[in-house]
Amino acid sequence: MKKNSVSIVTPIYNDSYLAEEFAQACLELDLGNYYLSEIIFIVDGSGIKDEIEIKKVCSTNPRIRALYFSRNFGQHIALSAGYKESTGDFVCMINVDQQDPPSQISKLLQYQGKHSLDIVYGLRETRKDSLIKSFTSSAFNFVLNKLTGDNTPLNVATIRIMNRAFVDAYNQLVEKSRYLPGLEFWLGFERGYVETEYHERLKGKSSYNFSKRMGMAIESIISFSDLPLRWTAISGMIMGLVGFIILLALILLKLFVLDFQHGFTSTIAAILLVGGIQIFVIGIASIYIGRVLKEVQNRPLYIIKDKINFDNV
Repeated sequence: MKKNSVSIVTPIYNDSYLAEEFAQACLELDLGNYYLSEIIFIVDGSGIKDEIEIKKVCSTNPRIRALYFSRNFGQHIALSAGYKESTGDFVCMINVDQQDPPSQISKLLQYQGKHSLDIVYGLRETRKDSLIKSFTSSAFNFVLNKLTGDNTPLNVATIRIMNRAFVDAYNQLVEKSRYLPGLEFWLGFERGYVETEYHERLKGKSSYNFSKRMGMAIESIISFSDLPLRWTAISGMIMGLVGFIILLALILLKLFVLDFQHGFTSTIAAILLVGGIQIFVIGIASIYIGRVLKEVQNRPLYIIKDKINFDNV
């Protein structure tokens, strides 16, 4: 019986010190009717220290390969590069910190084979993140589901398994702004979820801080929904209607009820309110215009500075 090959794709950004232990854990996996053909590390422009460490790890086994970006292009673009270079019948996306343990890859593969799915996500049984991180993550997934019409579970893990048909379809996408879960939903295909273990981070601290998560949230919402534009348009119409009603009421009061002197405070407050709304609307529109500019420029999605162990593919 022919065994299907599996590629593991992992981004690296200031956490190469975890790579050796991670690679060893992957190489020791018993995948049953599958075999591990390659581990692809993508060093996302995080500097010479990561490049040296990953090169050392690659020297221990020809199945461990690496891509070095010329600069930081972002985690989701790094993963896109890994998908493009992967050769396995199945591709696993997993982080190097082992919060989603490599031992769970076999579980996802078995579930995929049993149900003939194109992509299988892990579901975290329990999150061991801080209260703030857990709340913001769940809130973000909830809002994104509402904006995109998706129904992704709020406790979805990072780890996932995709078959070659799904990866080939993903590789056809050409947009420069990338948010993987949104693109995966847009592609369609058959998908499923299976509960997986979730562990504490082995060492160090994640570089994916609150500001980066907020940036990713804005990026994903802008990329997959025009709802913010519609909301601002509706808000503008409501404010215009409210302003017209107030103006009409003031005119009627002036003509038929009483004579009053307009106050300086109310005038300034009205100017600030309307001006703030205008700036907000212009800002939302500008973000979308900037997104269009990036697509029109049509620059490469990423620049690869070096490849390691790809000559033996």
